Amino acid sequence: PYSSLDDLINEKINNIISTVTIPGFRKGKAPLEIVKKKYEGSVLSESLEKLIQNCTKELIDKTKITPYRLPKIDIKKYEKNQDIEVELKIDLKPEIKLKNFDKLKITKYEIDLDKKTIEENYNLFLKSQSQYSKIKNDRLPKSSDKIIANLTSLDQSIPDYLKNQNNVNIILDSDYQILPDINKKILEKKVKSGDKIKLNFDLSKLNNDKKKSNVDFEIEIISIEELIPFKINNDFLKKNGLKNEKELMDNLNKNLLSQFELGLKQIEKKQLMDLLDNEHNFEIPEGVLDEEFHEVWHKLQHAKDDGRLDDDDKNLSDEELKKRYKIISERRVKLAILLQHIAQQEKIIVNEKELTDGILNYASQYPGQEKQILEFFKKNPSKLDAIRGPIFEEKVVDLIKSKANKENQKINVKDFKKLEEKTFSIKKG
Repeated sequence: PYSSLDDLINEKINNIISTVTIPGFRKGKAPLEIVKKKYEGSVLSESLEKLIQNCTKELIDKTKITPYRLPKIDIKKYEKNQDIEVELKIDLKPEIKLKNFDKLKITKYEIDLDKKTIEENYNLFLKSQSQYSKIKNDRLPKSSDKIIANLTSLDQSIPDYLKNQNNVNIILDSDYQILPDINKKILEKKVKSGDKIKLNFDLSKLNNDKKKSNVDFEIEIISIEELIPFKINNDFLKKNGLKNEKELMDNLNKNLLSQFELGLKQIEKKQLMDLLDNEHNFEIPEGVLDEEFHEVWHKLQHAKDDGRLDDDDKNLSDEELKKRYKIISERRVKLAILLQHIAQQEKIIVNEKELTDGILNYASQYPGQEKQILEFFKKNPSKLDAIRGPIFEEKVVDLIKSKANKENQKINVKDFKKLEEKTFSIKKG
C-alpha cells in the first residue's frame, strides 16, 4: 500500500524539519505538509528503497526461503497515492549433496619424452637462433630461404590490412603464411630479386565465405635471403652462462617438460570438472543461468559481427549456436556454484598474501608497466576478482585432488596430443 511509503516519507521529513527554513515561518517551525511539499521528491527514492528492502526481508523471513544471492527488484507500477507493485525474482540456494571425494577416481599423468621429440625440440631451438642474410649471387630461391616482398591487391572484397602490405617476410618452409600457399606459388614461379609477378589466391576461408573467393595480388620481390645455420660456440655458451652444450640441452629439456606438465595439468583439471559435473545433480538458479547465457551470447554476437567466430561455430545457425552455448553456460554456472559450495564446506579462502602474490605475478608479465598495474588494482578493487578467481579455483581443485583416488599413468607425446584433442573437443561441450 502507498500508505507504507507515505509513513516512511513523513518520518524522513520529520527528521529534517528542525533544520529547514521556509519563508514565512521560523526555522524548524514550518508545518509537516508544507515542508513535505518542498522536500518529498528529495527523500522519495531513499524511502522507496527502504520500503522495498523491508518488505523483501519480511517476505523472506515469512516464507523461510534461502536466497542464493540478493533478489532482483523490478518496480512494475508506481503512482502517487496508489498501491505500489514490485516484482521480486529470488534465486534459491540449491541443495547440493557432495560426493565423497575419496570415491572420485582421477588420473595423474606423466609425460614420457622420447628421443625424437627431444631432438626435434633442440633443432627447433637452433633454427630459432638462425639468421638470414641477403644472397650474394642472383640465384633462384630455395625452400629454406626467406623472401621479402610487397603485396598489393585492388580487390575490394578483402580486408583492408591485406590490400597493401610492404616488406612482408615470407619464410618459404613455414606452415604459416599470410596468403594461402604463397610460399609454394613463389617457388613455382622461380622468381628473382626485383621481379613483379601476379598470383591468384583462394581466400574463401579468410573471408568466412563458403564460396570460392579468388583474389589477384601483385607480388614485388624486394630481396631473397638465405638461412645461415646457427652453431653452438663458446661465445654463445659464455654469454648465456652455460658450461657446455649438454647444459643447454638439459635446460631445453626441462623447459619442454614443464610445457607438457602444464598441458597435462589443464587436461587433469578438465577431466576433474567433467567428473564433478557428472557426479552432482542439483537445480541451477534460473536467474544466474539467464545472466550467464545473456553475457555469453552477447560476446558471441560481437564475434560473429566481427568475423571472429571459432571454426566450430561458423557453420552453425543461430538456433544451433544457442543450443550449444546454453549447454556450455549451464555447465559453467553449475561448476561455479559447486566450487563455491565446496569452498564453504572446506573453509577455503584466498588470503591477503595469496592475493598480493597473484597481483605481483600478474604485473611481472608486463615488464615496465608493473607500477601502473599495481596502481590500477589499488584504485579498482572490484577488478581484483580477475586475480582472486583463478587462485580460489586452483585451491579448491587442489583440495579435491588431494582427497581423490588417484591412478598414475605415463603417456608418450603422441598419446598426449590425442588426449588433449579428445579432452577439449567442443563437441563434448
